[in-house]
Amino acid sequence: MFADVEIISNNTYKFQLFTYSVPKKLSNKIDIGSIVSVNFRNRKKTAVVVNIHNKDLKIKTLKSVERIISKLDQDQLLFLKHVAVSYYLNIGFLIFNLYKDMNFKLDRRIKNSSLSIYNNTEIDKVLSTNSNNIIFTPSLKATKNLYKNLSEKGIKINFYQKTGGKEEIQNALSTVNKFNNCILLANNFMKIKPQSTSNYHFFDTNDYSYNLPKFNSLNIIELSVLKNKYFGGNYHYYNEYPSLNYFNKIKNYKTPDLSNVEIYHGNSLQDCIELFKTKHTDKNLKLFFHDEILNELLNEYKAVKSENDLYDLNLLVNPTISFKGKLNSERLIFLLRQIERSKRNNSLTIILTTKNINLKESLKNQNITKWSKEELISRKKWGPNLDHKVFKFSSDSIIKYENKYILGPKKVDNLYEYEININLSKDTNYNEITNMYSKLLQYEPRKVISI
Repeated sequence: MFADVEIISNNTYKFQLFTYSVPKKLSNKIDIGSIVSVNFRNRKKTAVVVNIHNKDLKIKTLKSVERIISKLDQDQLLFLKHVAVSYYLNIGFLIFNLYKDMNFKLDRRIKNSSLSIYNNTEIDKVLSTNSNNIIFTPSLKATKNLYKNLSEKGIKINFYQKTGGKEEIQNALSTVNKFNNCILLANNFMKIKPQSTSNYHFFDTNDYSYNLPKFNSLNIIELSVLKNKYFGGNYHYYNEYPSLNYFNKIKNYKTPDLSNVEIYHGNSLQDCIELFKTKHTDKNLKLFFHDEILNELLNEYKAVKSENDLYDLNLLVNPTISFKGKLNSERLIFLLRQIERSKRNNSLTIILTTKNINLKESLKNQNITKWSKEELISRKKWGPNLDHKVFKFSSDSIIKYENKYILGPKKVDNLYEYEININLSKDTNYNEITNMYSKLLQYEPRKVISI
């Protein structure tokens, strides 16, 4: 009997599995999900078993599994598979990085389970009706601002994180479940063992800082939604609109105030630019924009590089939130955040458009609700969503590797474009998928979040 394992470490080893023989004394105990001790490159390592087999390997000297340390339960194994497949990672890497600060004590199912979504503006009302609240924010700046906002509304905060220092957070984590209200950076989420008596709140969930770049942009919000799915717990989310990439309900949308928005229409972008220059003659105005083409067209003005910098005008070119009666929630979120950020900065948002748009009508609750339903239907059928993952990659020639998860190619601009589609369930063949991942590494597949 043989066991294929992944080493529990900060390395996926390019999705390579390492095979060990299973001694007779362990043959009736070892299983997929077993955590074992092995000799790996002349060092003792901990590994997770992902396959058991009796293949004729024709290898004379093969190291043996030394002992079984523990075993993942069904929920733990499914959770780790789901996260690994969703982010082009493997289970060994996740166990090491998600649980090392918990002395590798993995999550277990707890009694209570709830998931609620609210508008960002509603957090004080929700906190006032709950106790044992642990609130996560995407950045220290957000932590400070939220503390100030909640304090002004009469919500007592027992602790809020002021630095990213280890000593500060270690002291807080030792008593975190005793606080009535505390605010922490979201990267501490996995350092806390969820309890049925606590409420976990995630503020401003569409902020990009919830992505962890070192872990293939693993999103902490999606991670928490999956923890709720497999282990339970009381989770509350706050945003201007929920990302339908991992949420499937849309009860918190509020029609935005457009008092700081102006729309400049023209038959061409150049017409829009000329209209803008006519209305804004002060060349000392600070502009912020995402569209690179404006660098050249408005080079006589001062441009700021970051949306966190102070600016006078925020320019958007032809923003689109729906197509043929179907919402694009990621684009809607982007638009809402741009409008809200400008409002907080006492700045104008200016939309340069070559289309006849009625922004006020488009953003009405009934239209967004109707289009959202169509997007959810599309995501359920084609992905991406919480359980259906989509990746894209391209090659300058047709790839020789074939797999049931790979669609394509489609030739675009002398490149061959492919798509990976994976429907995740308890029957998902994890080893088949990670084997595919290993063969496609050179193409650097990128995760798709929009329809």
